[in-house]
Amino acid sequence: MESREKRGTNGSVKRSSIKRSTSIGSQKIQRVWIEKTFQKRECIQIILSKDASRCSCGQLVTQHIAIAPGAKDDEGPLVQLEVQPAEKWSALKHTQTSPTNAYGIIEFQGGGHINKAMYIRVSYDSKPDSLLHLMVKDWQLELPTLLISVHGGLQNFDLPPKLKQVFGKGLIKAAVTTGAWIFTGGVSTGVIRHVGDALKDHSSKSRGKVCAIGIAPWGIIENKEDLIGRDVTRAYQTMSNPLRKLSLLNSSHSHFILADNGTTGKYGAEVRLRRQLEKHIALQKINTRLGQGVPVVCLILEGGPNVISIVMESLKEEPPVPVVVCDGSGRASDILSFAHRYCEEDGLVNESVRDQLLVTIQKTFNYSRSQAQQIFLMVMECMKKKALVGGTGRDHGDIKVDHTQALSFFVFIQLAFICPKNKTSHDS
Repeated sequence: MESREKRGTNGSVKRSSIKRSTSIGSQKIQRVWIEKTFQKRECIQIILSKDASRCSCGQLVTQHIAIAPGAKDDEGPLVQLEVQPAEKWSALKHTQTSPTNAYGIIEFQGGGHINKAMYIRVSYDSKPDSLLHLMVKDWQLELPTLLISVHGGLQNFDLPPKLKQVFGKGLIKAAVTTGAWIFTGGVSTGVIRHVGDALKDHSSKSRGKVCAIGIAPWGIIENKEDLIGRDVTRAYQTMSNPLRKLSLLNSSHSHFILADNGTTGKYGAEVRLRRQLEKHIALQKINTRLGQGVPVVCLILEGGPNVISIVMESLKEEPPVPVVVCDGSGRASDILSFAHRYCEEDGLVNESVRDQLLVTIQKTFNYSRSQAQQIFLMVMECMKKKALVGGTGRDHGDIKVDHTQALSFFVFIQLAFICPKNKTSHDS
C-alpha cells in the first residue's frame, strides 16, 4: 500500500513529505468507498466518425476493444466490437461504467525536483458532494475561503513579460493570503501553462503553499496509461511526444480530478463536472454565523469564443460569479475588455463601438459576419452586468491582499490582481 500525502493549513499541500495520515484500517475503508463511489467509462459501441478509421469516441477502430457487455474488466477476454450503423454517439448510451481504476499519487519526473500530486479518474457525471467529500476527507484539504476559477485559451500563447509577472504575482498572492483554491484545466498548455509557471516560480522562492486543482478530461491526457492503478504512487513523465496530439498534466498542480466520458483526444468531459463542483463549493458555509458561502471568482486570460460563453454563464449564475478579465492577454479577454471600457452603465454600446467589436471578433476568430454577430450578442449579454466584470483600465501597483478584504470581489480586483490598460487591446 502506498503512502498518502499530508495536508497543511489553508487547503495547502506539503509536497516535500508524503506520509500516511490514517490507520491501515481506515485507509482500507476509504479505498472501498472510493471504488464504490467513483467510476470510469469506456466506449462499448463503435459508431464510425467522419474519419472511417475512428469511432466517434475518438478511438481508432483497430484499437477499439472493450469489455463484453455484462463482464467485469478483470474477468474474461476482451472482445472486438462490431461496427454499428451510423447514429449519434452518446456517453450515456454507448459507454459502460465500472469502478475507477486510477487514483493515488503522481510523482512528476523530468525536473530537478520531483513534485507530487493526488489524482483520481472519475466519471464525468460524478456527484459534486462526493467529490468534495473526497477532497476534504481523503485528500485532507480544508475548505477554501475563496475559489479562483481560471479560464482561457487552450492553445499555447505568449504574454508580455510585465503582464505575465503581474498575472502570476497577483494570482499567487491572492491564493496564499486567503487560503484559496485555484481551479484550472490541469494540462500544460495555454492559460494553464501560465498558471503553472506562476506556481513553479512561487514554489522555488517561498514555502507558502498553494492548492491548485486541475480538472481535465481523462481522454486527452498523454501517458494516462501510466496512471492506472488503485491507491498507488505512479511516476509520470513530463516530456511531451511531438507526434501525439494529447496533453501532459502540469507538474505544478497539487491535485487532479480527471473526468472520463469514454472519449479519447476530446475536451468536454470536464466542463459540466467542474461547473457543478464549483457551484457546490460555493454553497459551503465558511461563516456559519453570517451564513456566508465560499466566494467564487472567474479569472480570464486570453481565450476563444467558448471563454466568452463561460463568462456569460458565470454572470448568469445565482448568485452571479464575478469575472476578472486580463486585458492585454489577447483574443476573448481583449474583446471583453474593449466592450467593458466603451459600453455605458446599462451595458449598451454606440454604433461605432458595435462596428469595431464586430470587425474585431471576425478578425480574431476568423468568423463570418453572422458568426461574429452571435459572439457580439454574448458579449453584450455579459455587459448587462458590467459592475461584476473588472480588471481593465488600471495601473500597476504593489499587490497587497488583506484576508477579509480579499473575500470581496472588488477588493480582489483592486488589490490582488491589477492588470494594465492596453490601448490597443481591440487590435487582436
